[in-house]
Amino acid sequence: MNALVTATCAVGGLVLGDSLEIVVERLGARRPVDRPWWRCPACGARADRPGLVPLVRVQARARPCPNCGEAITHPWRPAALAVASAAVLGGFAARLGADPALAAYAVLGLALVAIAAVDLERQIIPNRIIYPTLGLMVPLLVVASAVDDNWGALARAAIGGAGAFAAFFAVHVAVPRGMGFGDVRLAGVVGAATGWLGYGPLFVAFLAAFVLGAAVGVVAMAVSGAGRKTRIPFGPFLAAGAVVAVLWGAPLAHALFHRGT
Repeated sequence: MNALVTATCAVGGLVLGDSLEIVVERLGARRPVDRPWWRCPACGARADRPGLVPLVRVQARARPCPNCGEAITHPWRPAALAVASAAVLGGFAARLGADPALAAYAVLGLALVAIAAVDLERQIIPNRIIYPTLGLMVPLLVVASAVDDNWGALARAAIGGAGAFAAFFAVHVAVPRGMGFGDVRLAGVVGAATGWLGYGPLFVAFLAAFVLGAAVGVVAMAVSGAGRKTRIPFGPFLAAGAVVAVLWGAPLAHALFHRGT
């Protein structure tokens, strides 16, 4: 059963991740997500038939628009989003199995992939991704808690979300140029999602985010030569930390806190 659930989630992630390009492209540019879904960003012409087929459209996007001749800026990004989503959703399914909470984490996984892509390109985390993610994830976690009669997990999620939001908000107030408010909101989402799994995964999520961010930041500063002026979006590292926590948070927390026991 777990193998079937994992395969289904991975295939679903492959198809849905390809379609995340619409969200990443439109919300990143602060444009409405309206029809036609697949169209030329420059002239608005509807994509031809190959450009409407999931996964196949990647090759179609590599060609200039037949209407205006404009080249697509990121022709291969749908493929990257598809692969990332398949890996994340498949990994979550392998970790959680047929648990009622899997639906909530599938929503979280797709949102994290989209947020990381937007933040990497635009250095923003759109509210129009954060709020719908919360609006779907929280009720699904409530249902999962009710099915398993695990209300303690829901309490941890509330504590984790509120605590992470408060901590990042304090950093934002102290260093507004170093921590955007989008990161504050995303921290609340990550805190709630990982807190539902336990305080260990909650700690691992943010530890992994800061360790990964620091490591990449040091390399980026050395490569760019701009030193501390190098701007690096933190959203992708929060997303990566959340994925690490869902997949391996419990064993990593045990290794960190129970050495020698």
